[in-house]
Amino acid sequence: MAHEVRNEEMDRLIPIVNKLQDAFAIMGGTAPIDLPQIAVLGGQSSGKSSVLENVVGKSFLPRGSGIVTRRPLILQLFHEPSGEWGEFLHKPGEKFYDFDMICEEIEADTARICGKNKGLSTKPINLRVYSPDVLNLTLIDLPGATKVAVGDQPSDIGKQIESMIKFYVSKPNCLILAVTAANTDLANSDAIAIAKEVDPKGERTLGVMTKLDLMDRGTDARGIFTGESQDVPLLKMGYIGVVNRSQADINERKTIQGARDAENAFFEGHPGYADIADRLGTAYLVKKCSNMLLKHIQRVMPELTADLNKLTASKRKELADIGEEDPRRTRMDITEVILSFSDQFKNSIDGKLGENQDLVTELTGGARIEGIFNDVYAPAISEIDILEQLGADEVQTLIRNVSGLGGSLFIPNAAFIALVESNIGRLLDPSLQCVQLVYSELLNIVSDLSSSIPAIDKYPALKTSIIEATNTILREQYMPTADHVKTVVSMEEARVNMHHPDFIGHRENFGKFTQEVEEQCAIGPPPPPPRTGNKAVILEGWVSKKGGGSIVLWQKRYIMLKKDGILSYYKMEGDQEPLGDIVIGGCIVERADALIGKRYAFQLYHRTNDIGKTFFFTCESEQEANDWVSILKEECAKPPMEPETEEDLLASAAMGGRKGSQDGDEEEVVPDTRKRGLTERIHESIHQELGMREKIECEILFRLLISYFEIVKKNVSDMIPKAISYLLIDKLKVKLTSYLINELDSEAKIKQLSAVAPEIAEKRVKLKKTLGLLDDSMQILQDLSHTSF
Repeated sequence: MAHEVRNEEMDRLIPIVNKLQDAFAIMGGTAPIDLPQIAVLGGQSSGKSSVLENVVGKSFLPRGSGIVTRRPLILQLFHEPSGEWGEFLHKPGEKFYDFDMICEEIEADTARICGKNKGLSTKPINLRVYSPDVLNLTLIDLPGATKVAVGDQPSDIGKQIESMIKFYVSKPNCLILAVTAANTDLANSDAIAIAKEVDPKGERTLGVMTKLDLMDRGTDARGIFTGESQDVPLLKMGYIGVVNRSQADINERKTIQGARDAENAFFEGHPGYADIADRLGTAYLVKKCSNMLLKHIQRVMPELTADLNKLTASKRKELADIGEEDPRRTRMDITEVILSFSDQFKNSIDGKLGENQDLVTELTGGARIEGIFNDVYAPAISEIDILEQLGADEVQTLIRNVSGLGGSLFIPNAAFIALVESNIGRLLDPSLQCVQLVYSELLNIVSDLSSSIPAIDKYPALKTSIIEATNTILREQYMPTADHVKTVVSMEEARVNMHHPDFIGHRENFGKFTQEVEEQCAIGPPPPPPRTGNKAVILEGWVSKKGGGSIVLWQKRYIMLKKDGILSYYKMEGDQEPLGDIVIGGCIVERADALIGKRYAFQLYHRTNDIGKTFFFTCESEQEANDWVSILKEECAKPPMEPETEEDLLASAAMGGRKGSQDGDEEEVVPDTRKRGLTERIHESIHQELGMREKIECEILFRLLISYFEIVKKNVSDMIPKAISYLLIDKLKVKLTSYLINELDSEAKIKQLSAVAPEIAEKRVKLKKTLGLLDDSMQILQDLSHTSF
């Protein structure tokens, strides 16, 4: 059979398709070029597998019930007079002389990719068959179409198979071999239906009728093969009939050659087929497929050549980017990566971002560090209040202590300086935390950049070394930066500059300032703002609250638990607007001394974490902490109350801050005599408990402290970011390039770093194999371009 239909053109053209299929299989993924090929499709029990085995002349396909073919099989046939064997692309160099072993390997590789159930995969199996009894031809065996799931098959198995079939047969360069059993209605053929859907004009579909020997006695399909029947789907390539081995033949191990002889005898002896027997049977089918593929390749050769040129150029560029294993090239690559990394780091800090970086979703590089300075550090410094733990009684005690025996006529400088110096040290901890935050952010920038340079993925050891070297510079600069931060704070402590032009105690401002204070003290404080009244408040008092920002601060806060289920916290007692509100309904309240390492502590958090954070508080005594925990637990278990009406609040205010006892008698609320802090007014305690002189002294000292401490905070919040920028960030930018080159650009280090990542080495091998196949195909096409067929 092979000798009758072989021709020189086929011998030269088919290898092009075979080489390109191998190249695409090595590349993986979807084929970049629409190759000329023949796909074989048919429904369950249509005889599709037997057709392919007849073409090959060997039994090699898995058989069984249900879906047997679960992956496409690319079957490449090579005419080889010296013998017959099979080879799989996934097992290069291994020859299978036993075709039963080929069958077992198909089943094993299918299970390896698809699993042992009935799963499917579009990844093909590439099988080459060498034999003296075949023509050079390539066919793709696709899973049999089905509509009903059987056994443990997925319910949508029919759609999965149809999608896979259409993935191949919908391509314009794919010829379709639509196999249908002759003893079924051709109009209901699954294969013909799919073929007509993707090839409505029937220009690239060849119909194959099997099981002609099983048709009802007295009937035949002659009219379908001669074109006389008008009630069948029109295919311009026509229909060809074949007779395969029956199940009994397969069970009896009837040879393929015996089946071919029986097929020829059937057609030659059948009255309806005898005169057209030369246009029926497997031999004619192979010849027809060969000629179809040959003409199709000739027709698409110009387009194929252009696509192949583009693909070859693309793969050459990929290989060039990876580079060969050349020590000189490796050294150049490493130097280029170092310079590129250093430039990208500097650009990231300076805001010169690359084209592929996301500029709108999140802050990156230097912008994140600036965010630490402005949005984290500056607010943390601003929130530190010099009067947070200072009241009128403490101030009077301090004034008397520094005045010594005999007292003093005016406020002693020593009192002011002592209070300023004792509070400046509170600025050190958040400043050092700012250094740590910037240090961590620089590490993140380095890590992100080391993953964004394409060439660095080629050398894993280089990536690790760059990160380690950069971290070394940062570690070396961390302590000098932290020490300088301490120096900045110490400088502010070392000299209290009472001649600062912005200080209200400056001699040019002091006279006017003291006169204003005396006048305000004589008038007395403004009336306090309306309070909510004890009717709405369950418990209130001073606590220390842990700040929620990146820089951890414990700050004095006045908290108020209200009957509406809200725990509000204020900067000062009497403030009208709270700094924040906590909805306590459903929250958990627990003592937290051991958790945070502080005495008299408790925590408040929501069981489902809806509020997004845990709040920590500390009290002045064990009793206070237990009282807060006990009352909060009781209130957290209650449903939230409706807010009090305006009438309720007004009635409460009219009572002068009094509450009713359980027996109906009214009881006056005694105000807390230990007032802490100062907002924009003198606390009532200053005016109620002190004489005029003491009032003036406290007012003046409070205002002087606030004025000067604001100057110090302004200085520190300005100098610390500058110090960090210079000693940590700029030093890294300056040292980075030279340090990396000195550390990494040595013969011993280059050899250590030149180890290519395994995936890169594998990719290089694949690219070389692919390019070899592409070059061979291009050479064949160039030779054929000068040949007329």
